[in-house]
Amino acid sequence: MFIRPFDYERAEHLADACDLLRAHGEAAKVIAGGQSLMALVNLGLAQPEVVIDISRAAGYRDCVAADGYLTVGALTTHARLASDPVAARCQPLLGAAAGQIGNARVRSRGTLGGSLAHSDPAAELPLVMVALGASYELTDGRQTRVARAEEFHLGFLTTQLADDELITAVSVPVLGPGWGWGFEEFSRRDGDFALAAAAVLVRIADGIIVESRVAVGAVGDRPVRLADVEISLSGAAPADAAARVGPLRGIRPVGDAGASADYRAHLCRVLVTRAIAQASARSLEAA
Repeated sequence: MFIRPFDYERAEHLADACDLLRAHGEAAKVIAGGQSLMALVNLGLAQPEVVIDISRAAGYRDCVAADGYLTVGALTTHARLASDPVAARCQPLLGAAAGQIGNARVRSRGTLGGSLAHSDPAAELPLVMVALGASYELTDGRQTRVARAEEFHLGFLTTQLADDELITAVSVPVLGPGWGWGFEEFSRRDGDFALAAAAVLVRIADGIIVESRVAVGAVGDRPVRLADVEISLSGAAPADAAARVGPLRGIRPVGDAGASADYRAHLCRVLVTRAIAQASARSLEAA
C-alpha cells in the first residue's frame, strides 16, 4: 500500500500535542508506539496529513499504588506493564493480559494509552479495563476529565475521546483480599488477534462465590460485562460455577474469515468457564 506523505511534529509535553491536534483538526493523528496507527496507515485505512509524536513526552510511564488504586501512565509500554512488580502485586490481571499482546516487538513499542484510544474490540487491555471497572484520565491540555471504561469504549475503533483529547493515565482498584482473577483468550496463531477472550474476577467467602466481574472481548463491537453470568454465579460453589454459565446473552458475535458467529459464541462460553475456574482457584488460594 502506498503511504501518502505526511508532516511530522514532535510534542515534548502532552499539552503541546493537544494544541497541535486543535491546530490541525481531523488531518492530525497521534503516534506513541505506532503499533495501532501505522497498521491502519499501511492498510490505507488512515491517511493523516500530520503525525504528532508523543513518544518522548515527559512522564506518564509509571505504575503507582496509592489509596486502594493502581494508577498507570498512558505511555507505559505493554512490556513494562507485563513485568512491573507494582502492577503484579496490586492488579496481576493487567500484567497477564499485557503479556498476551501481539509479540515481543509489539509489546516493547505499543503503549497502554494507544491501545485504549484505538479501542479494537479484540484487544486485551480494553477488555481487562472493563472487567476491572477502570477509569481513564483524559486531557485536552487545558483541563482534565475522567471517563469510566465501560462508557469510554463506544464501538469498533470508536471512543469518547474528543478530537483534541489524549488519555494521560488509567486507575484500577487494587486487587483486594480474597479476590482471584482469570484471563483466557484464543487465537489461531500466537500474536494474532483473539477470536474470543474473557477476563474474570471472583471473590469467594465461606466456600461460595459472593462477588464476581465477568467481561468478554472480540465478540461484539466493544468489550462488555456479562451481568447475567455475574448474577448466576452469586452463591455458587466453585465446583458448580461452570454449570451456572448458560448461553451468553450480552454478546453479538459476527462471522468473518477467522470464525463463524456461532463458533465465536461457543468459544466465548468455553473461555468464560475456564477463566471462572482460574479466578476461583486463585481466590481459594488467597483465602
